[in-house]
Amino acid sequence: MTIINFINEIGNNIKIKIQKNTDFGINYKTKEKIKFNGVKITIIGPTSEMTNEITLEEAIQLHKCLCEYLKKLK
Repeated sequence: MTIINFINEIGNNIKIKIQKNTDFGINYKTKEKIKFNGVKITIIGPTSEMTNEITLEEAIQLHKCLCEYLKKLK
């Protein structure tokens, strides 16, 4: 598990937790239930909490997309 705590741009304490996750998903074409290795992402703020479970490939593509987007902001 990876955890980072920081203060965001508006002064709020934020915690991000990333952890390995194994889950089941349904292939929408075949309706087959498939076990997959994934990533559980939790973002906790002072008034909200968000958790999302994604596949490993989705995590890889999200990382690429965020890196590309953030490079453009510099």
